[in-house]
Amino acid sequence: MNTTQTYMAIGLVLFLVVMLTLGYLGYKKTTNMADFAIAGAKMGPVVLGLAFAATFFSAATFVGYTGWAYGWGLSSLWIFLTLILASPLGLIVVAKRARSRNVAQKSLSLPDWLGDRYGSDFVRVVVAVATLFNLFYIAAQFSAGALIFQQLLGMPYKVGLVIIAVIVVGYTVGGGSFADIYTDAFQAVLMAVVGVLVFASGFWVFNGGFGDVMETVSAKLAEQGPEMVSTVNPDSGIFYSVPAIIGAFIIQFAFASQPQLFNKVLALKEPRDMAKMIGVYVAAAVTFLLVIFGGLYAAATVPGLDNPDSAIFEYVQAAFPPIMVALFGVTVLAAAMSTSDGIFVVISTSIANDIYRKFLVGRGHLATPASDADRMALRIGRIVTLLTGVIATLMVLDPPEFIGSFIWIGISGVASATLGPIIVGLFWPRRASATAAKISVVAGLASYLTIHLAEVEESTLAAGAWAVCIGVAAMVLASIAFPNRRGDEDSAVQTVTEPVE
Repeated sequence: MNTTQTYMAIGLVLFLVVMLTLGYLGYKKTTNMADFAIAGAKMGPVVLGLAFAATFFSAATFVGYTGWAYGWGLSSLWIFLTLILASPLGLIVVAKRARSRNVAQKSLSLPDWLGDRYGSDFVRVVVAVATLFNLFYIAAQFSAGALIFQQLLGMPYKVGLVIIAVIVVGYTVGGGSFADIYTDAFQAVLMAVVGVLVFASGFWVFNGGFGDVMETVSAKLAEQGPEMVSTVNPDSGIFYSVPAIIGAFIIQFAFASQPQLFNKVLALKEPRDMAKMIGVYVAAAVTFLLVIFGGLYAAATVPGLDNPDSAIFEYVQAAFPPIMVALFGVTVLAAAMSTSDGIFVVISTSIANDIYRKFLVGRGHLATPASDADRMALRIGRIVTLLTGVIATLMVLDPPEFIGSFIWIGISGVASATLGPIIVGLFWPRRASATAAKISVVAGLASYLTIHLAEVEESTLAAGAWAVCIGVAAMVLASIAFPNRRGDEDSAVQTVTEPVE
């Protein structure tokens, strides 16, 4: 074992001790389904802002997006702009109104919120099923974590894959959202430190200020081909045209309403603290995204790698001493865990609360006493977490070509089904109806499946964007054609369905 591997092993043990401790604290606080799903809506803005940022920016940022920068050059900086501009705007547009409305609804997830908002079991169940697209997202995080074990500890990829799956499933099964939020906030601090360090490393690797660094890097990239320094790279799988770039902005706006992020909005104790939570998130996001420059630095210093997603590992080993390489490795594991644990909670809640407790039991399809339903839902949620971990692991036994692209299959599938009912329901409540929501959910989801499976659009981001636009348009048109019969906001809303005796 070399010096880097020794430091990495020590860092990993310390990190796991912290994760398991926080997971145990979460377990002690988790006594019912509301605790498991949204931490009982008891969390403060600073912790939630950090947790939101850590969930938003996953291993796809530290490995996948740096891989894009390595493989496609300067055009990949568009992802930086989409994440700084479009995503915070999406959060600002949706978050405060959604949390304020939930004071009355008391929903536990995005499918639950939409089902309660429109008084529709159809919407609740279909959106809950759509959250299963996020298996792709979890699988991508596991793959990134496995690459850490392979690149920095010399372990076989599949061994590392199993290790990270066991770790994340373990503390999520016990602690639910409490464990998710506590661990994510801690992980966010690590991610911020490493993002800044990777960005700053260019100053000593290329020996100059930021302008000098970018001039040197651009010259190195230009030697690999003019497309590497162009604003639109025809060889890129994401930023190959202006419409594809516009699509990236649209889907990043929609991403802010993803279920694993939406449940953190619902977890905020006081709706009036939303602005503070958003401010903490934006500040953390900027520091995380600086790591993308590491992909450009890698393209200039270690060109010709077979796997672009491994470029950042090669670069940090050349630019930093072993102890800092180990810190980077632990941070990428933290980034992978900080997103996958949140999605585990989302998928588990969708099955256990939204389908089992609210639909099957609440509508009398299963004769379960109300006193037992919540306890059974919590048990089902934990079992679903285990099954989700197994399925996600099997999906990436062979690593995907680009982790950053793989995750967007999951994100796009969920966004296409949900953004129309969310946006129109919040900003045009007097027209938004259950019928319109049903049409939008089906239209958005069906259009995404068609665009993706028929390969109408190469970019996974743009494919999701066009499907989101179709879903929103369908919601607007259907709200005009099938408005609320009484024409007021509350006519579409039924009381939250509780299990029957």
